Amino acid sequence: MLKQLLTAVLLAICLISVQAQPLTPPAGTFRLGISKGADSHWLAPQEKVKGITFLWKALPDTRGFILEVTVASLQQADTLFWSFGDCRPDMDINVFSVEGQAFTCYYGESIKLRTLQAVTPTDDIRLSNGHQDKTPLQLYESGKRTDRPVLAGRCPLTANGKLYFCFYEQNAQADYNYFMLPELFNKIKNELKTK
Repeated sequence: MLKQLLTAVLLAICLISVQAQPLTPPAGTFRLGISKGADSHWLAPQEKVKGITFLWKALPDTRGFILEVTVASLQQADTLFWSFGDCRPDMDINVFSVEGQAFTCYYGESIKLRTLQAVTPTDDIRLSNGHQDKTPLQLYESGKRTDRPVLAGRCPLTANGKLYFCFYEQNAQADYNYFMLPELFNKIKNELKTK
């Protein structure tokens, strides 16, 4: 219980004010960006986006987090971009296995191989060149020939809609599909209200 509480507190502190989230233990960095038409940019820490709110919650049964993106209007953005990569930057090998709108990242030394699971709101996921990441659109269109592979994806936004992301270490209590994420998010939110 203490371990879960400590993990929740650390994640809450990290997630409250940042849009580029390093995962713990070092398992990569998750970034969000937006575009309106052809103009795109990465979201800065504490950046407010008109018509869009981001709510992060630590997962109770594993290390990781769930993110709810609520879109009230499309005033400032019509597309949400995301990237994930830099798993253990000191390691040369990061391997991604993409299946639909989910992926697994394998990282670390072969005798101490670790995995991270992720579920995203779209199956529009591609391997991209982490050296070409000045803007989300540049990264998304960069191509996969690189010595610094990262995943990039994009999600068209819909007014009055919600999107979910979930990054976690899989175990017997934590194994998610996208359709489970709204209920999981609401359950965590309600449990925090009752404490």
